[in-house]
Amino acid sequence: MSSGDDQQLQSPDEASSSKGKGDPKASGAPAKPSRTQTQGVQLLNLGLKSAKVAAMLLVVWLIGYVGLSVTWVLIALVCYVVGNEYSRNRETKRAYAKQAVIDEQKAILARVDELPSWVYFPDVERAEWLNKMIQQMWPYIGDFVKNLLKTSVEAAVNANLPDKLKPFHFEKINLGNIPPRIGGVKVYIEKVKRDEILLDVEITYASDADMTVSVRGLNAGVKDILLHGTVRVVMRPLISQIPLVGGLTVFFLSQPKIDFDLTAAANFLDLPLLSTSLRTIISDQIANFLVLPNKLPIPLVENISLVELQFPLPAGIIRLTIVEATELIKADFGVLSKGKSDPYCKIYAGGQCLTTPVIQNTITPVWNETFEIIIDHKQGQNIGIDVLDQDPGDDDELGSTEIDLDQVASAGSIDSWLQLDNVKSGRLHVKALWLYLSKNKEDIYKAKTCRGTDSHLSTAVLVVTVDSAKDLMAGKRSVSEPSPYVRLELGNREQKTLVKQKTTNPKWEQSFRFFVVDPELQDLLVEVFDTNKNNKKLGTCKVLLRQLLNAEDLTLNRPFSLKEADNECSITLRLALRLLTPEEPKEVIDEGEQPEGEDRQPEEHGTSASKPSEKMSTDETFVVESSKCVAAALETRSDDDTIGRAFDHNDSSGLRYRGPVVPSDGRFGRIQVSIRYSDQRSKIVVVIHKCLKLIPCDDDNLSDPYVRLILLPDKSTKRKTQIQKNTLDPVFDETFDWPLSKADAALRILELMVKNSVGYFSKSRVNMGVVRLNLSEIDDLSNTVTEWYDLQNPDEVLKDS
Repeated sequence: MSSGDDQQLQSPDEASSSKGKGDPKASGAPAKPSRTQTQGVQLLNLGLKSAKVAAMLLVVWLIGYVGLSVTWVLIALVCYVVGNEYSRNRETKRAYAKQAVIDEQKAILARVDELPSWVYFPDVERAEWLNKMIQQMWPYIGDFVKNLLKTSVEAAVNANLPDKLKPFHFEKINLGNIPPRIGGVKVYIEKVKRDEILLDVEITYASDADMTVSVRGLNAGVKDILLHGTVRVVMRPLISQIPLVGGLTVFFLSQPKIDFDLTAAANFLDLPLLSTSLRTIISDQIANFLVLPNKLPIPLVENISLVELQFPLPAGIIRLTIVEATELIKADFGVLSKGKSDPYCKIYAGGQCLTTPVIQNTITPVWNETFEIIIDHKQGQNIGIDVLDQDPGDDDELGSTEIDLDQVASAGSIDSWLQLDNVKSGRLHVKALWLYLSKNKEDIYKAKTCRGTDSHLSTAVLVVTVDSAKDLMAGKRSVSEPSPYVRLELGNREQKTLVKQKTTNPKWEQSFRFFVVDPELQDLLVEVFDTNKNNKKLGTCKVLLRQLLNAEDLTLNRPFSLKEADNECSITLRLALRLLTPEEPKEVIDEGEQPEGEDRQPEEHGTSASKPSEKMSTDETFVVESSKCVAAALETRSDDDTIGRAFDHNDSSGLRYRGPVVPSDGRFGRIQVSIRYSDQRSKIVVVIHKCLKLIPCDDDNLSDPYVRLILLPDKSTKRKTQIQKNTLDPVFDETFDWPLSKADAALRILELMVKNSVGYFSKSRVNMGVVRLNLSEIDDLSNTVTEWYDLQNPDEVLKDS
């Protein structure tokens, strides 16, 4: 140990003596608290705990003294235990997050179940150099934020607060010494436009910040802020001059996790029920600002439109149907029965949250609810589905699952049973159809055909950008300037802009999206109101959507005269109508989506009628659904001359068909399987599509086949499909997954045994055929492998093993 370390272990008196001896290393060494000081701190803590216990006993005595029921004591005890456990859990999470920022290696070794994203995903890169830069710049960033809040934010808040809440000012601003940390960075260079770059940045901010504000003399504060989420950074457009990027768009792909501690007068809101409500409100406000579809635009060069950065057209629409669920757990308890559940689903897509109705007292609910969701970015974004049990208090979780939007867009549509995570049992049946946005007027017939008989579904999306208004007047005799806002109404939905204070020429630059059922019959109502005159109407105009059908690219961008106004005034709108079609329109391809580096067109094999399936699912639950809308894209051929034929490395869907083909004479039939490792969920996913030409086992020359799956050598991983009655060409389209690391998955052998369901006393054959697939022979499990495999003689395979 160095002399400096020795000095730190000395008492204060010894440290003074050392300084007197002229030890140069002792002058700046911190002194360790003395035993007397430590005992004093312990006595203080003991005294505080004793005072709390005495106070609780006093309350219990008072309840008994006034003759109240003992139930009140039990209620108080339950509230205390729940609140104490809640506080302890939050403190544990916050302490770990802080430790991970200060010393990542030590925190990981102490808690290996919460690793950064670069550990799980090979395409996510560490950004340690960036973390070091942020740490060095953090004091200067703190000074900048402090000046910004004091000079700009404080003045803006005071200008918009009611007089009863003024004055508002920041009493204390301290961002602390712990900077945000970048957990990993992923860059997308495939399936993006040529003039843009997409980055996903995992951010963890576990700060020791401490901020206090004063509102009319009342202080309230927040400290120990914790934030974790994935930020998408879009660099667009790329230009041929410095700085090479025209602008940035920043947003969260999904709702970030937020936690904090309240101080001063805000402390009373930190009770369990109030605390949950408060954090929900704050999360919703952040979603309104920075979670898709809301974005933060940052122009880097001149002549870059903020509207184009902040409000680009969506990537597409997903039409999602929550059909039913089965095998749900029984979350409720009955006195005379085993109890069931009251299930419903919550669907999360970016900042959007949609809910199905509640089905009472069942574990096999049927919803058949269809939702249309606007998707701004399909790369890297998922739709999350939570199945919940409705209760008077907090709802119980019945499981959750996710759908990869990029995979849905690649497949065209899905119809699949999803295994629910984090529960013992439960499956959810969903259907999803990906719809492109077309600016071709002729596609309106495809949109109406795809909608089918459901008149409530949409045929188009209208994107309305409210730019500005000119020469607004509060009234003919009014001298004051109006504070206007715009109300938009289409069908049964209305949206409003922000209020612009005291101006006759307001500039909003806000964008809104509406679903359109029939653009040939509907119209958009635009109204301007003045908040200073009790929402007096300043003008109105009506836009017939059929005008857009005759406009170039289905787009109008011009001023519209306002009627019912006291003077001649106008409002400038940009209206873009896009029709919904299941086929990728030509203009999407022409806009320059980057290819994947390989030719996407398959080579012809034999006749044109003998192609393999052109659209296959590429994720754990994506099984292609044939439908009228996408029949041409999803048609599956199974002629005898093409079954089992080796596919090219790429088909028109971009899926990779590769992997070992088991040699066999085909006497026992064939099975079609998709295999993929889901990096996002850390699971190996297997889809059993169908079997063909199985051997007959029953007296009627048919069989009742099902498939049993095992990941050898662990026989506890056994799964099986549903039984298909009286067929030799069964179609299963069922998905199975196992939680495994990618390295462990590569060591497994997938055994697929096709079996015949027989009775206890039946003499029919049971094992119909088997195939064993060595997953280590698949060169890249991250890409979906879809293959036909010849089934082997099960007696010979089992005998050899």
